[in-house]
Amino acid sequence: MIGFLIINYNDAPTTITLLKNVKDYSCLDYIVVVDNNSTDDSYSKLLPYANEKVHILRRDDGRAFGAGINFGLKYLESFGVDYSFISNSDVVIYSESDLKKLISYRNGIHLLGPVIKEHTGLNRGWKIPSNGLLFLQSLPFVYRFFQNNNRYSESFYSQKLLEVEAVSFCFFFASLKSIREVGYFDEKVFLYFEENIMSSKFQKKGIYLCTNVEVFHNHSVTINKNLNRVAKYQTLSNSRRYFSKVYNHAGPITLFGFWFVEKMTIFFLHISRILHKN
Repeated sequence: MIGFLIINYNDAPTTITLLKNVKDYSCLDYIVVVDNNSTDDSYSKLLPYANEKVHILRRDDGRAFGAGINFGLKYLESFGVDYSFISNSDVVIYSESDLKKLISYRNGIHLLGPVIKEHTGLNRGWKIPSNGLLFLQSLPFVYRFFQNNNRYSESFYSQKLLEVEAVSFCFFFASLKSIREVGYFDEKVFLYFEENIMSSKFQKKGIYLCTNVEVFHNHSVTINKNLNRVAKYQTLSNSRRYFSKVYNHAGPITLFGFWFVEKMTIFFLHISRILHKN
């Protein structure tokens, strides 16, 4: 059976738009919406859409994105779902045929992502970055020169199905058994680096990109509604250091470098905010 999991946080209108988009797709057996400890009235707005196919759940013990996904996946497993789409609320699916194409590749595939169309271009997977590259990408002003250093070349995308090191997790398709075998999502990060973390866990199983399926991600919606500039940077920095330490096995000198850059950047962000107010 095939599931479709949506994670909501303080953004019921966007989630409802996606829910209306997919609720009648015959290729989906169960649709689960996890309201991930929203602080607004999202849950009450979502409840009217519940039926035998659409299940509305609420978590009230924290809002880590990975924890919300794990909660929803374990619920889907209890209904015998084998594979599931996992989606942010701010994703637009163009047609049911796109989902059917992804489903058709499921035999032998553990984790599969489509091409993600974003405001800034196309996201078609990337190489998991080294600690050295992560450090360069963390430096103010300098990071722009290294943003795409772990991207694949244009000539790489010559086939419909390609093995890559990482894909965008705003929308992907995966085997629930495989996610269970790698220990589910790491619940110690929020919003950032879930993709590199889970992709690191999946390296031995394999991750694939489907180049002839595309979905749209309105990336600014969820994050920009719920975090200010300093909070977004602090969250990103914490997740980057955690990934480097736990999954890229960074040493104390590297971790100190990340910490130092973080403190200096936050200082200048506060100064910039003060000057802007004045």
